[in-house]
Amino acid sequence: MKTHSIQFKFLMTVISAVLAITVLVGGLSIYEVDRFIQSQTEDYIDTACKKEATQINDIFGDMEKSVRIMESYVLDMVEDNTDIKNRDVQNEIIEHAEGMFVDVAKHTNGAVAYYLRMAPELSDDKTGFFYSKPAGSDEYNKLEPTDLAIYDKDDTEHVGWFWEPYEAGEAVWMMPYHNQNNGIWMISYVVPLYYENQFIGVVGMDFDYAVLVDHVHEIRIYENGFAHLESDDTIIHYDNHEADVDTSDLSKGYLQMSEELVNGMKLVLSASYDDMKQIRYDIAYKILFAMLLLVAVFSLIVFLVVRRIVDPLKKLTEASKKLSNGDYNVEIIHSDTYEIKLLSTAFENMTKHLREHEKHQRMLAYKDSLTGLRNTTAYNGWVTDFEKDLADKNKEFGVLVLDLNYLKEMNDMYGHDAGNKLIVSAARLISDTFKRSPVFRIGGDEFLVILQNRDLKGCE
Repeated sequence: MKTHSIQFKFLMTVISAVLAITVLVGGLSIYEVDRFIQSQTEDYIDTACKKEATQINDIFGDMEKSVRIMESYVLDMVEDNTDIKNRDVQNEIIEHAEGMFVDVAKHTNGAVAYYLRMAPELSDDKTGFFYSKPAGSDEYNKLEPTDLAIYDKDDTEHVGWFWEPYEAGEAVWMMPYHNQNNGIWMISYVVPLYYENQFIGVVGMDFDYAVLVDHVHEIRIYENGFAHLESDDTIIHYDNHEADVDTSDLSKGYLQMSEELVNGMKLVLSASYDDMKQIRYDIAYKILFAMLLLVAVFSLIVFLVVRRIVDPLKKLTEASKKLSNGDYNVEIIHSDTYEIKLLSTAFENMTKHLREHEKHQRMLAYKDSLTGLRNTTAYNGWVTDFEKDLADKNKEFGVLVLDLNYLKEMNDMYGHDAGNKLIVSAARLISDTFKRSPVFRIGGDEFLVILQNRDLKGCE
């Protein structure tokens, strides 16, 4: 081929142009993708941290609820000031509370002990009861109450459960500690009892710290990331029951996000910078590889199929620009050419995963988390689409609105867990009854059904 021929010049011009465009677009793509991944990674870790913290706080909430039930039960049995000083009344309260507390403890996840102690100034240093569940057992054993008089108030393990809420004047979460009686790590939630502003004792529960440890241990961020619980910059859980571990070294080499928990601890999620770099490197390598393939393909076949090659490459270039700008709703054009097919497949796989992630997030936005039914957002969207459909067609439909009676009474009497079970049962019953119609949960205790088809015919 002569160097002065139009064919050669055209080839060189096309190859030079393709090379320049590929380098420019590829470099821009690498830059934008790198920025996007950094931003998305931070958002992902922050979202994951908030989500996991919410789940852990729900566990704490269930534990607090159980102790508050015990508190209410004891205070409801006190009728006046003379009762709190009457030993016979105290013994009656203790006797009734023993029978009631065991049921609460058995229905509380992670509970290993429960107790009621009267204030020493109203009785003596041992008035009350203490039940503990040995490791591996489902039954609670009654143990001798701790004598408050023989321990210093600063002895957290033996009497901290009594004096900490007393001095705080409010319910307290005790930080995890190792209990020598049953050989396990535990956390405690204790509520001081007050009748007309007079301190009369405490009620509390001890919980197996492994309930939280097991949950935290399952949290993983990418390949080398992890989660741990912290209190005052001291790790109180990391992979195992490690304590008093310095956290200063962990911040090196990790992107960390943290959330405060209701008991005063922090949940910390750590993502390795190496993992994040590897993700960016993988995409950069793919883009670089795609650039090389692009140049090679044009160098080999530009004389025969210039137009056939140019069109799909333009599409891929447009797709890479959209991808670098965060727009993943792109159409991938396939080609019979092997190298271009590889390039298309790489972009297609990338966009496929991103689309699935977007679809999953959209599905969560339209789904009620408790019942699995469509939520209010889904209902508003459905109505908009249905109104457009009605403008074109004369469709028959009916609207059925249902709500639950006595939900507040159920929550007040048995707790919100029982109320949630009632809502879920109602949702299942409504869905089973109207299988051919859309069912929505539009409020706390309200449901709406758009009657259609056979459900509409049988609405009477």
